[in-house]
Amino acid sequence: MTYKMVKKLSLRCVIPAVAAVLLLAGACYMLWPHSFADLQPECDSITIIRTDDAEDLSYTTTKETYSADSPAFAQIMDILSRYTYHRSFRTLTKANNVGGNHAGYWLNVYLDYGDDRVDFTCGGTGEVLIDGLAWRVGYWGDRASLSMMAELAAVLEKQEDSK
Repeated sequence: MTYKMVKKLSLRCVIPAVAAVLLLAGACYMLWPHSFADLQPECDSITIIRTDDAEDLSYTTTKETYSADSPAFAQIMDILSRYTYHRSFRTLTKANNVGGNHAGYWLNVYLDYGDDRVDFTCGGTGEVLIDGLAWRVGYWGDRASLSMMAELAAVLEKQEDSK
């Protein structure tokens, strides 16, 4: 083999290999899961606000704050630890809105640690706004988002019923 043949052959192998590595790295960057519980690891209180949308454009708002020593707080943190979010192309474009609402209500969740606050908003579309930036929940459509919302709403309803 001549030097030209080796050079040509090595470029034919190197370019696809580099492209494959870059593609894999990009997929890992976009799809790497982040736990909702890790948004505020030292969380000492959680506030959940549920806003129900009605067809007549009236809104019903339910708000509850849970301190770290309450059983509901532990239950909420357990729920959040079971769900993940990841980047999407809308995250990369710095999108700051969520299109639509599949749940019929909105949940705003505030994770507080002293004066430090992290918040996320979801409407069941499969997207979530975390500190005003759009991310994806789960990997297949809106099922994970709707499931997480239903579990969080159940905790909120249980608290309301006990009053």
